[in-house]
Amino acid sequence: MAQAFQGLIQQLLNGQADEIARWRDAIKEAVGNQGRLLTDLIPDLARLIGPQPTVAVLSPVDAELRFQTVFQRFVGVFARAEHPLVIFVDDLQWLDPATLTLIENLLLHPDTRHLLLIGAYRDNEVDAAHPLMLKLETLRRAGARLDQIVLSPLSIDNVNQLLCDTLRHAPDEMRPLAELVHRRSSGNPFFAGQFVTSLAEEALVEFDPRSRSWTWNLGAIVKKKFSDNPVDLMIGRLRRLSPEAQEALKLLACLGNHADFATLAKLRSESDDAMHASFRDAVRAGAAVPGREAIGSSMIGFRKPPMH
Repeated sequence: MAQAFQGLIQQLLNGQADEIARWRDAIKEAVGNQGRLLTDLIPDLARLIGPQPTVAVLSPVDAELRFQTVFQRFVGVFARAEHPLVIFVDDLQWLDPATLTLIENLLLHPDTRHLLLIGAYRDNEVDAAHPLMLKLETLRRAGARLDQIVLSPLSIDNVNQLLCDTLRHAPDEMRPLAELVHRRSSGNPFFAGQFVTSLAEEALVEFDPRSRSWTWNLGAIVKKKFSDNPVDLMIGRLRRLSPEAQEALKLLACLGNHADFATLAKLRSESDDAMHASFRDAVRAGAAVPGREAIGSSMIGFRKPPMH
């Protein structure tokens, strides 16, 4: 939730001066003298509303209730009829109990309006006794409006259309390759893309500059013993990275799914430029994604494969 609002605050800070002032006044009015609870969680918020006074120390239960109240008021600043708010939260199956409770409070609070919360989770990682499933059932019993969309694997026709759009060939020409890609990826769009990329890296799918079209050798692809396990496919692609990129990814894995280059460089006793160079091969291969967490702070993170 903090990451989502960090991005929203960055958008506001890039607005016009009068818009920034309007949002600043609205937020300060909503949170009162409790803004420190939010600026500790959302650092860029301090750049918008200024330094906030220290809040009183309360018992754990009272502190949680106070935070829920302040956060609900903060969300209410953006979730209005003239400015509806949509929040997307990925990997709901990994949410901690406090965040689940916070979401429950938001969805059931009578003053919450014009808010759409979209969550995604891997249904193969939860069962009926999972905290997420229990929380969703609690929300349903309490009258919250919940809509569920089940994403099924891509069909062969879906994969065929994706390949037609990518490689610019007619559906009938593409069908044999699409059937092979579908079989190897089990219809997972991420792994389908990874498999085709792997074929391109091994020159089994390549662009012919003379005919100005993409070509492939289906017989050679069939003969090459690709594993049916998508994880093996990913491991194979990682092993083709340069040794420097592999070592950089190992270091990033020790710190979590994202970190700033300054920290990584310090741990390796290297310059930021050297660390950027180490990750260049990984970014080019799609194994890592560069980003910006805050002004002046370059970030790098893993690209997470979605699972069905």
